[in-house]
Amino acid sequence: MTRQWSWQKANVAAGLWCIAVGLAMMALWLAEPAGLAARYPFLFGMKFNAALAFVVTGAALLLATRGLRRLPAFILLPVFLYGALALSQHLFGFDAGIDTLLDRPFVDTGTSRPGRIAPNTALCFMLVSVAFFLRAVRQRGDVVQVALGFATFIVAAAALVGYAIGLEFAHDWVRYTRMSFQSASCFAALGLVLVFAGPQTTGYHRLTLAGVLGLATYLLLLAMTYYELARYESAFGITFSGSGGGTRSTLSSLVLISGALYGALIAHLYVSSRRARRMASDLAESQARLAAIIDNAVDGIVTIDERGLVLTVNAACTRIFGYAAGEMVGRNVKMLMPEPYHGEHDRYLSSYRRTGEAKIIGIGREVEGRRKDGAIFPLELAVARLDVNGGTIYSGIVRDISGRKASEQALIETNAELEEFAYRTSHDLRSPIASSLGLLAIARDMLAEGDLAGLGQMLQRMERNFRRLDHLIQNILTVTRNRLMEEEDGPIDLRRLVAEAADALSHLDEVRRIRIENHVPSELTIVSKPSKFQVIVGNMLSNAVKYHDPKEAEPTIDIRAFRHAGKLRLTVEDNGLGIPPASRHLLFQMFKRLHPNRSFGSGLGLYILKKTAQSLGGTAFYEARDKGSRFIIELPDGD
Repeated sequence: MTRQWSWQKANVAAGLWCIAVGLAMMALWLAEPAGLAARYPFLFGMKFNAALAFVVTGAALLLATRGLRRLPAFILLPVFLYGALALSQHLFGFDAGIDTLLDRPFVDTGTSRPGRIAPNTALCFMLVSVAFFLRAVRQRGDVVQVALGFATFIVAAAALVGYAIGLEFAHDWVRYTRMSFQSASCFAALGLVLVFAGPQTTGYHRLTLAGVLGLATYLLLLAMTYYELARYESAFGITFSGSGGGTRSTLSSLVLISGALYGALIAHLYVSSRRARRMASDLAESQARLAAIIDNAVDGIVTIDERGLVLTVNAACTRIFGYAAGEMVGRNVKMLMPEPYHGEHDRYLSSYRRTGEAKIIGIGREVEGRRKDGAIFPLELAVARLDVNGGTIYSGIVRDISGRKASEQALIETNAELEEFAYRTSHDLRSPIASSLGLLAIARDMLAEGDLAGLGQMLQRMERNFRRLDHLIQNILTVTRNRLMEEEDGPIDLRRLVAEAADALSHLDEVRRIRIENHVPSELTIVSKPSKFQVIVGNMLSNAVKYHDPKEAEPTIDIRAFRHAGKLRLTVEDNGLGIPPASRHLLFQMFKRLHPNRSFGSGLGLYILKKTAQSLGGTAFYEARDKGSRFIIELPDGD
């Protein structure tokens, strides 16, 4: 983008220069200041027709710069025709009547014909009109345009140098009809634009082009100088040749030697530029590879100077901290640190520069970072010192370890949970077994004594112990299955699943007096894991049945399901015993029985409920009612 803007500005500058010079000269010719012309005749070297042609050429260049094609190409056609007709007048010796068609000169500036432009001026008009016609049509530069620009610049530059050194033939190819210095300056500007300010590169280094331009101009001037020497020899009988071996004079030899040296210098410049281009290309490719590696690194990479100001950051660093690169570069790196690191950072850098004692530099450690939104998170930081070009910078590699820390914490909590689970399970498993063994010894004595009535009571107590043991084992199996079981997702008919769960509880004595209402819409389905969803519904219903209020005249359980805020919500409401406020913080924990006198469960039901919901990507929570409870499960809506 910068290069494109640069060549556009160069085109605009050249176009404005041609328009300004052309309009100024047209105004002079139309004003007819005879006194000024008599005193400064060189100011009127550019003819009126040439001035108009420059205005048209400059306007076409400005239009082409704005992206237009047809209009610039159309208005350049008369410029080419004018140059071709003017050159033909010199070559074939006729008068086409174009020299004074638009304006008759009020003063004779010493030209061969009034108003007639020089042949080199006519040739340059042809060259630049063709070149800018191609650029307007193609909207890009090419070798042809550069070649035409080369020729235009060489002719114009030779004329300008000729004025400076008094070499008339450089600008006066035909006697008394010369290219004016105004025209030469305009053509030189247009030639430079064609050579150096193209919208696309031509594949040649600019220094090489400049050197070749200078060499070609020099050689042209050298040839013109030799022509002038030969003309003076012929006109005045003066010879510049020495007597020995037909060699040129010392002046001529020096000119030839300097030309050879200049040519060798240009050749060396060309070879050096090619080598420099290859080296620059290799360096750019190496930098691009390094930048790609850094920008695609998973870890954040930040460099700072000795004052702690951020020099560079990679894409991962912006992603980790939430800042854009422009928001970090140039600011103190402590903006990424919470306290106490924020307040101590500058003091630490100052101490390190003074004493060389490193606490972080060269040593990886865990610290805390601060994101743009103010969130504090753990990260690993490794800082290295780099001495570059007589200065010192520090490179830091940062890694967001929030996920790892969360996993470690989850693992610690899980291990603690498993330890508690193992302890409580072994305790709860042993308790009914030990009780049954004691009852078994008593039953044996009763059998020996023939106390059949007491024996029956012992057997009933043993049966309750074994049922309790069986229930506990089933819950343990459910917990294990939820952790280990892999199951494919499938469509679930919620209303039917709720009906089946309610029917599975119909054998319980308590269910006979409880009114269970299934309010789930028949068309509502969810895509999830059927077995785990069945565990959720079963636990919610069995929990409501266990803790119904026996004193309630009409105990009810209402089951509803609906979509809410992009999730599926399943609720089970009852008018049962509810949860005492002091015990609600114990909900969903292992082995917590909040009504121990009401039911002899294992205390794992709500724990299993929540863990199963979490394994499906959802959650479970509780809402108190004026009478009873409402348990809610929210799951991702996998419709």
